Parts: sequence; C-alpha cells; structure tokens
Amino acid sequence: MPRDLFSTSAELPDSTASPTNQVLETGSIPFQTVHNQFIIHRSASEDREVQLSRSMRNAEDENNLHPYVQTLSLSDLDSCVALEEDAFPEHERCSREKFIYRLTTCPELSLGLFSTVSSEPAQPWRPYNVAHAPDSYTPTHRAVLLAHVIATKTNTPHVTDASIDFPISFPSHPDYDCNTSIRSPSTEESFAASGRSLVGHDESGRTLAIHSLCVLSKFQRRGLGKTILKSYMQRMDGSGLADRVALLAHDELVPWYTALGFNDNGQSAVTVGGGGWREM
Repeated sequence: MPRDLFSTSAELPDSTASPTNQVLETGSIPFQTVHNQFIIHRSASEDREVQLSRSMRNAEDENNLHPYVQTLSLSDLDSCVALEEDAFPEHERCSREKFIYRLTTCPELSLGLFSTVSSEPAQPWRPYNVAHAPDSYTPTHRAVLLAHVIATKTNTPHVTDASIDFPISFPSHPDYDCNTSIRSPSTEESFAASGRSLVGHDESGRTLAIHSLCVLSKFQRRGLGKTILKSYMQRMDGSGLADRVALLAHDELVPWYTALGFNDNGQSAVTVGGGGWREM
C-alpha cells in the first residue's frame, strides 16, 4: 500500500542520479520527508525559482537557462506533447487527446519546470520549437518546458488502467460523438458495468496518481527529475487534495524511487504501455 502522505517518518535517503526515462503511477512518499540537495525558493508569485546542483548549474551557464516551476495549463499542451516525444518511446507517451483531458479537468495536479531562454540553442530542443514568450515584455524570449509531472486523482490506493484512461464522454476522446448517445464500447463502459473505479480523474479520490515524470533528454541524469518531484510534493503538502501518491515504475527505476521513500509493492496489473510495471 502507498504510504500516507502526512504520516511521520524518518528523513529519506538522498539519491545521486535521476532515471533516464521516468513514468510514475503507483507508490507513495510523505510530503514532509522529501529531502535532497536542491533548494526550492518561493518567489513573490506562485512560481518558485529553483537552485540547481553543480552539474545543472553548469548546463544553466552553457545554455543561459533560468529555471522555475509553475502549474501547467492547457496553454502548455504543445510543450507537454513535445517533451514526451523527446523523452519517451512512442508506446509510453501520453496522447495529445489525453493531455487535453488532464490539463482541462485537473491542471492543478500537474507541474512544469520551465526555463526562460533568451537565445536560440545551437541545436534547439523539441520543446523549444513550440515554446511561447513568458510575457509581453520579453517577446524574443521563450519559456521552455524542461520537465513535467502529470497527475489525476483516483479512489483506489494504486494506479489502475481505469485511472490512466479518460472518459469517452470527454470531447477530445477519439470515440466521442456529440450527435448520438450511442458510443462504441470502451474501458469506461466496462469498468462502470463492473462497479469498479471511475475512468480517468475522480475528484472525490484521495490518491494522487502520477502518470508521468518526464525530463528533457538533454538534461537527464543531472538531478532534474528529483528537483521537480520534490517541488511537486512540497506544493501538494498541506493542500488537502489527497492523502497519498501512487505511481508505476520500470524495474530498473525501482531503486531510484525506493531511495526517495517509495515502497516496491510488486508487479502491477496495469497493461498500459505494454505492461511490466512495478507497483510502488
């Protein structure tokens, strides 16, 4: 079972490397006990500036990066799609239609780590090509998405196929038909018929199901994944939105997550992305 987010526990061990590809969906980590070498500074606005490790600061100097975190919205759709196209194999990426659902239904449960880039990189990263100006005062700059955490809520303690899916009644669903009430069979109908958990985001759920922790390939293995995960947990701490966090991981990434306080609960029954996930 995932750990209670608000339980008292010992300080978590530090981890020195973030995974190459990161997809989370069933595990938990107490908000108050996430510790690493990164410091998240609150700014006057909602955004938080990020103080990075030495290796990341070197990259910051090289690429003129100015990282900060903020809640994602539908305006970040193209950047989220581009980020996962850069970092994940095709069968593990979130579809554009599903991004629209999640960023419309529960954007407050997602977080992006951006950098304001003042000049075009020698070899532009995929998210750079779709990035927009951070504000009207700096139209030549771009707010580039370097990493994101995408989540919904579920009423089960673990991530399931139903919680990963999204309702056929949502307009961006491939099978949605606004002209008829008769729709093709889907996961939604099959789960509803069996009385199991709601398909997609469940506002009454008390588990945060993190569906993606994604880092731009150029900046992987520099601690950026741990940085945004810590910032996300700090942001959720005390929000009252949920009691626990759940995630899935590949076998090779289990040590990274257990070092951050997640528990390995064995093989997951989830089939999305080809299956084979560990339930943390």
